[in-house]
Amino acid sequence: MQMELLKKPIRSYRTIEIRETEEMLENSIIVPDSKPDIKDILLADAECFVTSVEKSGRMIEVGGEIKYRVLYSSDTPEPKPENIVTYFTWSFSVPKPKVEGEVGVFAKCRCQHTEVNIINGRKILVRTVIALICRFYEVKSDEIGREILGENVYLKTTPINVVTLKENSGINARVSNILSLPHGSPAIKEILFSRINLGPAELSYRDEDPCLEAKGTAYILYRSDTMDESIESVVLEFPIKTTTGIRAGNDGMVLASNVLKKWEIEPVEDSDGLNTQISVNMEIEVDAQALMLEEQVIIDDAYSIDYKLDLKSNAINLITDEREVTDSVDLNQRIRVDDPSGQMAEVLMVCANERNIASMMNDNNVNIQGTVGVDIIFASIDRQIKSHQLETPFNHMFGMPDSGQWKIVETCFNIDDVSFDIAGSDTIELSIRLRLKLRVAKIEEVVCTEDLIVTKEENRRKAPIILYFAHPEDTMWSIAKNYRVPLSRLAIDNGIDASAKLEPGKRLFIM
Repeated sequence: MQMELLKKPIRSYRTIEIRETEEMLENSIIVPDSKPDIKDILLADAECFVTSVEKSGRMIEVGGEIKYRVLYSSDTPEPKPENIVTYFTWSFSVPKPKVEGEVGVFAKCRCQHTEVNIINGRKILVRTVIALICRFYEVKSDEIGREILGENVYLKTTPINVVTLKENSGINARVSNILSLPHGSPAIKEILFSRINLGPAELSYRDEDPCLEAKGTAYILYRSDTMDESIESVVLEFPIKTTTGIRAGNDGMVLASNVLKKWEIEPVEDSDGLNTQISVNMEIEVDAQALMLEEQVIIDDAYSIDYKLDLKSNAINLITDEREVTDSVDLNQRIRVDDPSGQMAEVLMVCANERNIASMMNDNNVNIQGTVGVDIIFASIDRQIKSHQLETPFNHMFGMPDSGQWKIVETCFNIDDVSFDIAGSDTIELSIRLRLKLRVAKIEEVVCTEDLIVTKEENRRKAPIILYFAHPEDTMWSIAKNYRVPLSRLAIDNGIDASAKLEPGKRLFIM
């Protein structure tokens, strides 16, 4: 007689480590020949992007760019705001986690702090601390025993929920938009400072493929093409839509992350030949997984009436639940700008960017702490352009849906909205809305049957009837297995339900 253990592979996606390292970048910025000398630094904004990830043996080589936008006051008889935009490349080696399977990585970075020193009128030295975040994941297949084929074989099984991976995708998407200045705004002569914020992304299933849809916000400070070259500012919002590159299916779910890799803006002429439009070009990396929650059956125990079965088991870690939770956080703060004149004539721009975020799991909660950087550009009463920078902390608590061994897969936030009101000659009321996202996975160790050894016992004699008294540790299953009788027959012969709990000393007839 042939017996066979049927096994089924389960393909899973598992984050095995999130590693964050701090690196120092030091660069010298030279003023272009077309620009005047530097008198004072008004604002030095640094933005960091990951552009390449390459595997090299036991190391991961992560390369990227850091983009500096420097707004300064010129050293001329009549000081004017001027700008410098420049790029520098960087590269760091990160060791891979020591695991047997194939390891993938999703890398991103952010600038935590930037310090600027004027060396002379034509040169500045910038030092920036960046955080490089690498999320290492493993895609693998585990085989679990599902059934034993053969006659007179009895199985004890347990249903479990398992999150299986249907498709994994990482794509780079390019997004372009042409935006018009608000009606009545003067044309652009030169863009002095700009920033792009990528708002919270939502999954859309209106098309055949799931797409990420978000709001982009462009903050632009520019010199107008007018006789007095007035300094103007605009805030422009525009839609962003990128494909995830995967199909979820009818019963699947898609979990996706996106990160801004590069962006550029430049003025564009309208039909009248005036620079009243803005061209926005962005590159976004999308990391997405199509997952499905399935019920699987694992073999706890088995026996045969005619053969001796030896089950070989192995403990494996499986993802039994994975989900995303989001929430909004409002930051409200009264800010007094630091200006010797003590008065503001006009607030030109208020924008914010991500500086830090960290999460820690404690019992059944996740505590998230972070910092938002805020840049304020204003005109003083003597019509000089000045700036004020600060950092605003925040914290938030997420509760896990139930108990168990949860693991943090990703923590991030987006700046949804920035608004302000002037509360006095040197004070503004600032309001920032953040959208926090937490992705967590529940890990359980499951003991699965991976092999089966069948032994034929010759001339095994059985008594026609046995009178048995239950021991404290006995169950109907253990007695049926020990005497190799069908569990249903044992239950019927004794008028007991097969799942009933036995009292010690209970008398049973084993036919």
